[in-house]
Amino acid sequence: MRITHTSASRLMVFSMLASMGLAASASALRAMPAAMQDGRGQEDATPLIAVVRQGNLDAVRRMAGKGMDVNASVRGDGTALIVASRRGDLAMVNLLLGLGADVNKAVRGEGNPLVAASAAGSLDVMARLLAAGSRVDTIVPDDETALISAVRNGRLEAVEFLVEHDADVNLGVVANGTEWRSPLNQARSEAIRKYLSGHGAVVGHPG
Repeated sequence: MRITHTSASRLMVFSMLASMGLAASASALRAMPAAMQDGRGQEDATPLIAVVRQGNLDAVRRMAGKGMDVNASVRGDGTALIVASRRGDLAMVNLLLGLGADVNKAVRGEGNPLVAASAAGSLDVMARLLAAGSRVDTIVPDDETALISAVRNGRLEAVEFLVEHDADVNLGVVANGTEWRSPLNQARSEAIRKYLSGHGAVVGHPG
C-alpha cells in the first residue's frame, strides 16, 4: 500500500493521540476530511486544539514535549491560545504562555487571544494576556479590536477593563472589506453606549 505524506502525517498524529489515551480526539481526527488537515499548522494543530478544548493540561504538556507547535493554527479555531482564551481557561492560558505561545498572534477570522477573551468577558484571562505583553489596540485584519469585540458581545465589565488599560475608545476598523466599525457604533446596550460616551467616544468614520 502506498502511503502519502498526508497519510503518514495522519497516522503519526493518530498514534500520538492513541498513546496518550485520547480516544475521543483520535476518533474525531480520523473522521475529519483529509482536506481539512492539509497544510502546515492546520494538520499539526488539530489534536492540540482538541485537548485544549478538553482542558487537558497534561496532554498539552506531552504534545509540546513531543514537538507539537503551540503556535500552529487551525482554520475555524485559530491557535491553541486563542481557543483557551475564548474558553476563559486561565490555567490553560498560563500553560500555553509558559510553553512559548505567542500572545499577539492573530488568525484571520478568529481574532487574537485578547480579542477572544474580550468577546467572552474573561477578565482574569484578559489581565493575564496584557501582563504577558498583549497589545490592547491591535487591529486584526478584516476583524476588529479587543474593545469592539467586547462591545459587540455586550461585555460591559470587559469594556471597562480595556478602557482602564488605555484602549482607544475611538479606534475603528473596516471589517469584511466595507463595514466600518467603531466601539460606539457597535454598542447594542445603553449601558455600554453611555459608558463609552462618558469616556470620549464619538460616532466617526474614516476619511
